[in-house]
Amino acid sequence: MTQSLRIGFDGTPLLGHRSGVGYYTSRLLSALVQDNPDWEYLLYSNRPLGPLEPPLSQVQQVARYFPRSRWVWMQTILPRTIRQSQPHLCHFTNALAPLRQPRPYILTVHDASLFVYGQYHPWARHLTIRLTLPIAVRRAAAVIAVSEHARQELLRVLQAPAGKIHVVHEAAPNGFQPLVSPTARAALRHKYHLPDEYLLYVGTLEPRKNLSRLIRALKQVRAAGHRHRLVLVGPQGWMMQNFRKEIAAEDMTDAVQFLGYVPTADLPGLYSLATLFVFPSLYEGFGLPPLEAMACGTPVVSSNRSSLAEICGDAAHLVNPEDTPQIAQALCELLEDPARRAALGQRGLARAKTFSWQRAAQETAAIYRQVAAAS
Repeated sequence: MTQSLRIGFDGTPLLGHRSGVGYYTSRLLSALVQDNPDWEYLLYSNRPLGPLEPPLSQVQQVARYFPRSRWVWMQTILPRTIRQSQPHLCHFTNALAPLRQPRPYILTVHDASLFVYGQYHPWARHLTIRLTLPIAVRRAAAVIAVSEHARQELLRVLQAPAGKIHVVHEAAPNGFQPLVSPTARAALRHKYHLPDEYLLYVGTLEPRKNLSRLIRALKQVRAAGHRHRLVLVGPQGWMMQNFRKEIAAEDMTDAVQFLGYVPTADLPGLYSLATLFVFPSLYEGFGLPPLEAMACGTPVVSSNRSSLAEICGDAAHLVNPEDTPQIAQALCELLEDPARRAALGQRGLARAKTFSWQRAAQETAAIYRQVAAAS
């Protein structure tokens, strides 16, 4: 007989405009609810989450709020809330957990960039995550890494027991596929004032994403005669003022278009309309945007660093992200070779199908059962 579990979930990544961890949390929890509908799921948050999309709308929200500080709420109010609601175990999806946790818990750690590329993170993350993560990993019943590269980094940096860290890959969302309708494509192009051909980046705009070198590479591409604009999709991270100054200093203001945060429903179309997707990030625990682009049939130029080579395989053109001329050369070669772009797009479609949220949910549920049985 299969044990029916009550799972406590950190719901704070679902607040506001979602970034990578928010999408990870919502997609994993949705798949878990669909795959294990007899389980009970409790969502904890320091502020009201508001209406959630199905199937998350079926999940019980536990109301014990402290909106002024998520960290203070997590360390002071949440342990008492967990004790009162009595889940069998909890899952914290953003590398933060209460240091005095009354129930066994699973911790998802997306990467070790705070330890490897600390200069690319604001001081607040160092004070919260870097100081508490080693303790949280040590006390966790199990740790989920989203790639083998992330697992190896955690083993190296935190010296965690190898048997405690499990790899569970993410996936492109359900419904991410090429947008083929001419009417829908034209409407989306009009909505965002998109040029006929453009290069696309999707993700938080912050130093770790290596966008300064991408701007300099784009300048070389345009000097070679290609007039493609770079379209940047994603929320503004820290040090954005410096980035905009760099664009102006390179005289590239007219070549860059900022769309900001866009609805998830529009992303497949934005990927599909792009000539190329470019992701020169210096460090990623998983790197979901290249996989999303592949699922939409868009040819990908990606960094060969961290997890990106693992996730992209041979379905992307990989470059050294610290070599600006190499990035520019890759872009020029693909822009000048439509047949190669088409072949890369087909390989990407096949690669994206090897990842799924259903499989991620099944592998995560198996970890839950293992932890529940041990406790």
